[in-house]
Amino acid sequence: MSLTPPKDSTGAAEESLERKAGRLLFVGLPATKLDRHWREFLREVRPGGVILFGRNVESAEQVSMLAAQIRDAAGRDVLIGVDQEGGLVDRFRDVCEPMPSAKAVRSAGRADLAEKYGELAARALRLMGFNINFAPVLDLSGDNEDNGLRARTFGVNPETVSMLTGAYLEGLQRGQVIGCGKHFPGLGVSQVDSHRGLPVVTHTWQEIFQKDLVPFMDLMFHRPGERLRSVMVSHAAFPDISEFLQDLFRQEGDPPTIQGLHQFPATISGNVTTRLLRRILKFDGLVITDDMEMGAVVQTLTVPEACLRAVEAGSDMVLICEREENVVAARDELVRAVREKRLSERALAAAERRTRWALKLAGEPESFDAEEFEAVSRQIKVLKQELRSAEESGEYAPLFGTEDDGTRRSSNF
Repeated sequence: MSLTPPKDSTGAAEESLERKAGRLLFVGLPATKLDRHWREFLREVRPGGVILFGRNVESAEQVSMLAAQIRDAAGRDVLIGVDQEGGLVDRFRDVCEPMPSAKAVRSAGRADLAEKYGELAARALRLMGFNINFAPVLDLSGDNEDNGLRARTFGVNPETVSMLTGAYLEGLQRGQVIGCGKHFPGLGVSQVDSHRGLPVVTHTWQEIFQKDLVPFMDLMFHRPGERLRSVMVSHAAFPDISEFLQDLFRQEGDPPTIQGLHQFPATISGNVTTRLLRRILKFDGLVITDDMEMGAVVQTLTVPEACLRAVEAGSDMVLICEREENVVAARDELVRAVREKRLSERALAAAERRTRWALKLAGEPESFDAEEFEAVSRQIKVLKQELRSAEESGEYAPLFGTEDDGTRRSSNF
């Protein structure tokens, strides 16, 4: 498939639209270094973000070089991200001391250690060239084997999750790595792994507001250092809250957003992204979808169709982790939708504004320092020992959150 778009009478204006559409894509690569093909791919598509996985890792210094090559090819104003949650989801376990899981942090119950974890994760990621981490997980769940979350969550209690993730987020973002809270509005009670199929969350809208949304709301509205700057929307159906929002906004004159609320993920429904996240919760940060090639999406839609629907629903960036042809096709679908006036250029401009705001928060990249990286790796090992010790001793340090009569409260409801 050719990466060069066909030329027509629109000339430079057409190329500009191609470039704007490319900025909405957050893409994966198969390489550990950029050969000619992948340099040309990034220079042509100019994605707003690139995500790396274990397949891209040979050494810490090599990852730093790859990040520099990506910035050279795609432009310095590119987000370079990773799912570095620790525990089961650790892309760097072969080049750095394996990072602790969320379960280890929740078992220790110490906010100061959670903050320290965020600081160390930020240093390791910054040294390797990253400026955004798809963490923390804000879902309320224990060790659920069915939905794929398992040890990735910080607990089942909203107040505990808020406390620990807020501390982690403050340490991470103070180190100039943007945190991305996931999976909005909460996958905790789902019984299906969205990598394989579509989860249907059966919580009522009251339960979602009173439980699942609490960590998201807390981190959106609390202190500046602890504030959530980016959110990842989940691939799950939320029929009760979608129906509630559809009825609520119909009373205000809005048309229905999508039919078949049980058959489609929230990612492509304006009920969750625009109505709930943007209009009710007033979130103006960066909204990114989960991977659009996951089973929850492709069982009903093609990737280009789903990407367009996600942008129409209010997401700023769509994540495409695997196939090059899906990246190109998604970009072309977005361009076609703008040309046909199915998608406004204002939506592209708003997404670009939020992306640049996130990049400004992350600051300029820095050079790799092998000695410092090794020192961070050693400190992570010490942190894991401290977490185990805290779990055994029962020490508890609730340093974060808003208290009312000794009880942690949501910042919004």
